[in-house]
Amino acid sequence: MNPMTVSEPEYARLMRGAPPHEGCQVTLANWREPGFGRWSFSHIRQLLPTAPIASAEEPYELPEDRIDLAALTLGEGQRSLNDFLAASNTDALMVMRDGRLLFDWFDGFGNANRPHIAFSVSKSLAGLLVGILVEAGILDTEQQLTHYLPEIAGSAYEGASLRHLLDMTVASAFVEDYLDTNGVFMAYRRASAWNPVEEGHNTEGLRAFLAELPASDGNHGHRYHYCSPHTDLLGWVIERAACGPVADLLSSHLFRPAGARTEAYITLDTYGAPRLAGGICLAPADLLRLAEMVRCQGALGGRQIVPAGWIADFSQHQDRSAWQRQTGGARLFDRGTYRSKWYRTGLADDEICAIGIHGQWIWINPARAVTIIRMASHDVPIDAETDTELLAAFQAIANALG
Repeated sequence: MNPMTVSEPEYARLMRGAPPHEGCQVTLANWREPGFGRWSFSHIRQLLPTAPIASAEEPYELPEDRIDLAALTLGEGQRSLNDFLAASNTDALMVMRDGRLLFDWFDGFGNANRPHIAFSVSKSLAGLLVGILVEAGILDTEQQLTHYLPEIAGSAYEGASLRHLLDMTVASAFVEDYLDTNGVFMAYRRASAWNPVEEGHNTEGLRAFLAELPASDGNHGHRYHYCSPHTDLLGWVIERAACGPVADLLSSHLFRPAGARTEAYITLDTYGAPRLAGGICLAPADLLRLAEMVRCQGALGGRQIVPAGWIADFSQHQDRSAWQRQTGGARLFDRGTYRSKWYRTGLADDEICAIGIHGQWIWINPARAVTIIRMASHDVPIDAETDTELLAAFQAIANALG
């Protein structure tokens, strides 16, 4: 055995060799399983069909003013930030204050300029694109979804507006069960090409699945009900109304104006429909650029990219009624809200954030001018214990900075 490989972490052995050893092969069937995400979340293009999201010809250079936060103590004499990040499968953490990059930390395959899947942070980026298209008169938040997509009449989306779709208040019986192996969520994963189509099953693709999503007996707008397919339907609405692919629209309206350095991409189903609910893969530094743009009320580098009023609407949204009616109560943010695909925390500093499974976050503290992004490869989709410690880490960082 080569002595240089003795201390290698297990993830470093994945997909090595031609062919890789059977136990080290990452496939469409196992890429989100424990032990495989450390490789797969940074190598999505080798697993799934994708469409490119072009970067800027002249990237926005992040100003720097470096400080070392690795030794920052979290909690009451507990472990350091460095130890927490290393123990929690963090791939990238980047911190800005007042528009300057102060600290970054990478592990696994994480790199400032290497694309990593954002999972449901993709939804929040989609919400920014919608704000741009609304200002341009291409979309209307009060318009019925069937106006844009007549073919979804009779589905769960009958009678729902674009605003209902943006705020996750469409009445639906869909169950967001990430561990489902044979029910509706697995059918959704097959339709979006995130899982293989096993023998005895078939799929006509993501949009056929969406058009057949069954209606429920609830009233649209009454309660918050998280449902990933809604954002895939949003992608369909965007493409129909704006007459172009979501990947190109994200590039021309959001990524290039924000000065993205690295080409991003979005996963597609087998018919070319984009997985806008969770399929955007982008470099951590570019996610930080977009997050900082949100902190700055939609502007970056002297350019207004997203309408300031759109940012203000979701970051200051006060109506908690739909949020408080959600079944089972809030997992996080008892006093929070959800508006246009963004969370308002309702905590002491009233932060706003975007959240994706397996540990993806944007955390913005406007009161302290702090912007943080975190990308990770948690073994499980929702890790409540790590999330609790992560929120404490975000707050500790912001408090330490000012």
